[in-house]
Amino acid sequence: MNRPWLTRTPGHVVCQPDEFSYRTDLPVVEATATRSLAIDELTTVELRVTPGQHQLVIQYGDDHWVETIGLFDDAAPDLPILRRLPNPTGFATDFEVGCTVTSHSPRGLVKTLQHLLDRLDNAPLALCVQDPEEPSAITAACCHMDPVENTLMWWTWRTLPESGCVVRTRAQLHLTAVPQSIAA
Repeated sequence: MNRPWLTRTPGHVVCQPDEFSYRTDLPVVEATATRSLAIDELTTVELRVTPGQHQLVIQYGDDHWVETIGLFDDAAPDLPILRRLPNPTGFATDFEVGCTVTSHSPRGLVKTLQHLLDRLDNAPLALCVQDPEEPSAITAACCHMDPVENTLMWWTWRTLPESGCVVRTRAQLHLTAVPQSIAA
């Protein structure tokens, strides 16, 4: 199956879930793989993934929002169980993010990965970096826009095959302006 959202690259970093940090104060950094989706004439979402971290970048006109989850030398580990921010940017009225860590047996991790790949196959915007030397080591993200609620929603996953853990985040950003259709 052709999966345009999949990039195979070595570089899996062995770590534990409690070593990750969540940041919104970093600039856009280089990435192994990127994909973007235009929501409307002003709004673009870009997923940026490397073996060690992911970024989600929302560009709205001249303003932007950058979410980064990864391993950082200059930050204490911190993944939000649940965090809400009112008015996080000039183009959003509300932001919510939550993180879960689940543990799996080797067989359970294989099943979880299959469900994840199916979800990425069906997402409007998805991106995944997989280590070819350790195929169960992935960093992935997907997102979609809910036009009824005017909310951009995204999910990220980082599998840690050494421990059988999956670090998963779910986030939503309620946009201030209603997206305008892109002119054909």
